[in-house]
Amino acid sequence: MELYQLDKLMEETRQLAAKYRDATGQPLPVSHDLACYDAVRYLNLKTADKPEASVDAIGLGELEGHKFQIKGRVQFNNLKGKQQRIGQMNLEGNWDVCLLVLLKDDYHAEVILAADKMAIREAIGDKKINKRGAMTVSQFRAIAEPVWSTEQQEADVDLEDV
Repeated sequence: MELYQLDKLMEETRQLAAKYRDATGQPLPVSHDLACYDAVRYLNLKTADKPEASVDAIGLGELEGHKFQIKGRVQFNNLKGKQQRIGQMNLEGNWDVCLLVLLKDDYHAEVILAADKMAIREAIGDKKINKRGAMTVSQFRAIAEPVWSTEQQEADVDLEDV
């Protein structure tokens, strides 16, 4: 599929998801797909040639050799301040860095945060109640570094700091 067509389809998906939420009050489950698309597009990544558990993308150029798990979360205005959770993280997976793509309520990326597996493991701890790798957005923000935002519009991807 041509890149232009994919860009157009993803934009239509954003619009449809926003309209659906406005009409029903419920989100469409597309945030992960949009987050992966945005992270690949903005951070010079590619999707894996062959599927690998918990690896959503692989770095190119300066990021070559890094494997990424990508999470997405839509920050709806009426939920700000509430403890929003991130989807389960597979700490046993073969990834190095987890990217959290925070989407505005129109499903466009606002910021991409990066945290390495060790920092996430330490933040989650060894609590039996948290075996599944659950974490809130605010917990992730506390240990992560921003690597892209709409303000800068260009990725400053220096994973040496993550």
